Amino acid sequence: MLTASAQTTSLTTVKIEGVGSIGLPSNMEIQGGSYKEAVDHSKEINGIIASKVIFQQKNLNNYNDKSFSTYARVFIRVEQGNTGDFKKLTEALTQAEANEVNSTFKNQIESEASRANATILEWHSATVTKLNNQNAIKFGYKRQIGSNKPVLVEIYMLQNNDRLHTITFEYRLDDNNWATTFFSIKSSVKITKQ
Repeated sequence: MLTASAQTTSLTTVKIEGVGSIGLPSNMEIQGGSYKEAVDHSKEINGIIASKVIFQQKNLNNYNDKSFSTYARVFIRVEQGNTGDFKKLTEALTQAEANEVNSTFKNQIESEASRANATILEWHSATVTKLNNQNAIKFGYKRQIGSNKPVLVEIYMLQNNDRLHTITFEYRLDDNNWATTFFSIKSSVKITKQ
């Protein structure tokens, strides 16, 4: 269940049940409507599990042609486990855990990219970090499809006792200055401790 309330002129706080809250900037929207139905249907056909919440560039739900000139997404996923399956949100993470994440996902992502006719231009190895002062493992990459401008992908994984939160930030490296927008979003992430 999602609820929204005004936080500032540029961000609206979106509360996500079982996750916490995250800021939605004014130049993005929550994926919904017929666009979301089409994307979810495509994901079902391709065997991809749909994300719980997706932010995207503004007006994409309305199929506004201008909105297709750029690309920006924030995917918020939760993997539910049992109590103690994951570290607590406040427990320290190790570089050894980050190395394991790196080895698990690098080959998988490279394989998926080739099936989608995408090229991985750079790989950013997993490291232990913080996302808005919360322990996380971060990794990422830069990908390109055809002659489109490259897309930067950053993935944060936060362990939370009985669940794993994965927040993926993806944006095209174009003139829309998504880096500034995404910095604001990252600074707003608050995970509810389980």
